[in-house]
Order: sequence, then structure tokens, then C-alpha cells
Amino acid sequence: MVKLSKSQLVEKVAQKSFNECDLDRDGSIDVKELHVGLLLVYDKLNKILPVYLKPPSHDTVQALMRRYDTDGSGHLNYEEFHGVVRSMVGLNEEAKFTDSIPFIIGSRMLFKMAVFPLAAFALKRLLVAAAGDGAEKIPNGILAFGVEGVTKLAVVKLAK
Repeated sequence: MVKLSKSQLVEKVAQKSFNECDLDRDGSIDVKELHVGLLLVYDKLNKILPVYLKPPSHDTVQALMRRYDTDGSGHLNYEEFHGVVRSMVGLNEEAKFTDSIPFIIGSRMLFKMAVFPLAAFALKRLLVAAAGDGAEKIPNGILAFGVEGVTKLAVVKLAK
């Protein structure tokens, strides 16, 4: 079995993705083809990951196009597209790691596996102190689910 380094794997994925989203097979992709390609990538990731990754908006895709279209043609050739993919996986030296998919997944998993359960535990202690031992019967998983739901609701409300 051949082992690929991280950069070789990214290269392989980038080449396959570029070929899939170059719908008119002209060797370059426009902003619509880039958006289709990124939607396909996010769809594939969301099917296998334990967290949901929100696909980039059209405005974000346009910003990526402006940033990586180094020759100003309005299209990305493979090398420019490879820069987009490298930035998504945190391998591009110019991109911020906090914008990469591994960082997003890691931070969401941290919240799901540590922060929400700890907040649920603290909430349960408060409920037991306020309402007595009857609150001890509330499953921690239910409280963690509630904490996560309230957090997501707050994020949505704050975004508006």
C-alpha cells in the first residue's frame, strides 16, 4: 500500500475536485464552477464528519476567487484552485489556520465533547442546589443537548 504525505493527499484531492468542477473542461473554473466544487466538497465532508460544516456563501466564494485569481482572468487554473484547497485544509502559509477545516472541526468537537458536557454538569449542580435531589434524575445527556441547543440559538440570534 502506498502511503501519501499530507501534501500529496491534498494534491490528489485537489486534482480530482478540479476535474469534477471544471464543468466545461476548459482547464479553468469560473466563480460558479468554484462554488459547485466547494459545495460538493462540503457535502462529502458533511456525510462523514460528526459535525456539520456550513458550506461557504456565494460572497465567500467570490472573495476566494478574488484572492486566488492571481492573473486576474476571472477564472482559476489548477494551481490557483490548489491554493484554495490548501487554504481550506490549513496547508497554505498565507491562510489563517483558524479558517481551515481542521480547525473548525476540532473546535466544534471540543465544544461537543468537553464544553457542553461540562456546562451541563454545572447546570445540574445548580438545579440540584435550587430544586433539590429531584433534579439529580435529569440525564446529563439531556442537559448537554439543551446547552448545545441554547448556544446555537444564541449564535443565530446574535448573527442577526
